[in-house]
Order: sequence, then structure tokens, then C-alpha cells
Amino acid sequence: MRFHLIDRIETICHGKYITAVKCISLSEDVFNEHFPGYPLFPGSLILEGLAQLGGSFFEITMKERGLPVKRAVLTIVRQFKLRKPAGPGDRLLYRAEILSMQDEYGAVNVTAMLDGDICAEGELMFHFVTMPNDTIQQSREELYGIVTRLTKVVEDEGRI
Repeated sequence: MRFHLIDRIETICHGKYITAVKCISLSEDVFNEHFPGYPLFPGSLILEGLAQLGGSFFEITMKERGLPVKRAVLTIVRQFKLRKPAGPGDRLLYRAEILSMQDEYGAVNVTAMLDGDICAEGELMFHFVTMPNDTIQQSREELYGIVTRLTKVVEDEGRI
């Protein structure tokens, strides 16, 4: 099973930040077990959604800068805190801000907002690895094409 935990990338400020949306639906399979009669979206899936956004942002940034695109693999989760539960009908707004980006690794600060409140936050580190074949890169580009079709690219606002 493959979880796609980003419904749409809303905004990209290249080299600075990216925002995305995750709309939680009662029809998601996770609610069959978590928890019957009291559905809660697992914090681990919020973390995964934020990791997908952060990793995608590094890959998009590499492509934008004309660098060889490598796969961003989550390696370290620092000070991740879940602050507010989310469930069916909720709309999470994800944000990742680049803290650092080197040749082989990078770090982002991530936040998930729910109804104007912080739902989750932390720092994620990624290692960049060369993709073994073009098929993987092509499938990633197809996915990016879907989630970025309505994306707004903004100029540097002076924020990191």
C-alpha cells in the first residue's frame, strides 16, 4: 500500500518554503481501525505527510536549480510534537521551510495547522540518494504533476 498524504501543493517559494493541503475523509481506510466509533487521524500519518512535503520540496528545489535530482529520504525526526488531534472533515495545512540544504543532506522545519492552530510541528532531516533508474523519477514527476497543477509560485517574501 502506498499512502499519498498530500492532496495538493498550494504554494512554492523556491528555496524558502512550500505549503500543501491534506483533506481528511471518513472514507480513508485508516479509520477502519483507528478508532471505531471515535475516528482519529494517526499522528504518524501527519508526520508522513509532512515528510512527503519536505522531501518533495527538496526534489523540486534540485530540479529548479538545475542540479541532478536525487531522492530525499527521511533520516531524522527532531522534536516532533503533536498538539491537536485531527479527524474526518478536517483540512490540514502543511508547511515546510528549508533550514539547510547541502549536496548530500537537508533539513526542514515543518508545521501542520488545523483551524488556525498548530496541530503538529518539528524538524525533519533528509539524506539525498541517487535514484537507481529513470522509472522511479518518471513516476515521481507524474505525481508532482497531479499535486502541483494548481500551485501558486511566489517570489521570495524575505521569509525562510
